[in-house]
Amino acid sequence: MPVLDLNDSVAVEKYQNFIQNSEFGRITQDLRWSHVKNNWEPRYVYLTDATGAITAAMSMLLSTVSNGKKFAYASKGPVVDINNTEMLLELVEEAKKALKNDNVYLLRFDPEVDFSQELNDTLQVHGFVTRNRNVDALGMHGTIQPRRNMVIDLTEWPDAKETFDLYPSKVKSKLKRPIRDGVTVRFGNTDSELDAFFTSYSEMAKRHGISYRPKSYFERLLASFGDSDVMRIYLAEREGELLSTGIGFNYGNRIWYMYAGSVDGNTYYAPYAVQTAMIQWALDEHLAAYDMGGIGEADNSDGLYAFKHNFVKAEPREYIGEIDVVFDEATYHEMGY
Repeated sequence: MPVLDLNDSVAVEKYQNFIQNSEFGRITQDLRWSHVKNNWEPRYVYLTDATGAITAAMSMLLSTVSNGKKFAYASKGPVVDINNTEMLLELVEEAKKALKNDNVYLLRFDPEVDFSQELNDTLQVHGFVTRNRNVDALGMHGTIQPRRNMVIDLTEWPDAKETFDLYPSKVKSKLKRPIRDGVTVRFGNTDSELDAFFTSYSEMAKRHGISYRPKSYFERLLASFGDSDVMRIYLAEREGELLSTGIGFNYGNRIWYMYAGSVDGNTYYAPYAVQTAMIQWALDEHLAAYDMGGIGEADNSDGLYAFKHNFVKAEPREYIGEIDVVFDEATYHEMGY
């Protein structure tokens, strides 16, 4: 049966193991993500080979839009090689079957796969609607997830033992500045670290006049991932004073840096110390990459790029973007697509 039965503990464990160990696995495809996004309805489909082993999977979350129709989203999914068109199409057919009674107008997925015109054309030939370079004019938020990510490919430094091994002396000196100023970094995954993070995160958001997630969201993250060392909360301090924080996840073949906070005033370059420690986490775990997340554009006028470029010297990774399976054209256009 290609639809996961959540009451079948053996099948659930099998599915979870596949997601977590696949090179295409992302934390937002993990079964526990539905506990974090608890106001969405989960649906899970998969494919198996002749031996019964799972070969592909898609974790979808459903949300109801204004006209009563539902939007199905497989964030950073599916867990399959998107370039394997035959397998992708088979998986999407299973997803359609699973969603047939859900009044869904759109299934969207956005795998972290590099953009290529060939892939884009292939997807369109097979009936998918793609949203990538054609929505660049809308900026960073033209798609749900940023299409350009700053990623350190750690396989380029197979002998690196410390974060500082990745950089030339000038950059290394800059990254060591907070250490010289007495900044120390620790990590944990208890309520205490979460409280410290949320204080710095919410204060930073208010300072910049931007929206931020409620504390309950991070409490669900911690409850879902904190007890397995998948999630760590990093705190940078000086003389007992909290300066900067960051949350990262160890999933698949990389560390994912997702959230950060900092206090007002002099931080003694503490955000740099947090990043240095989190990159060290990736090196200690012998992972393939450290992902710092998205940017608007590769220009120093973009504050996200300016900060992340201190650590990621390679060009941003440009992903294929959003791939849409449209069930209801009228609603799709009504929603502005």
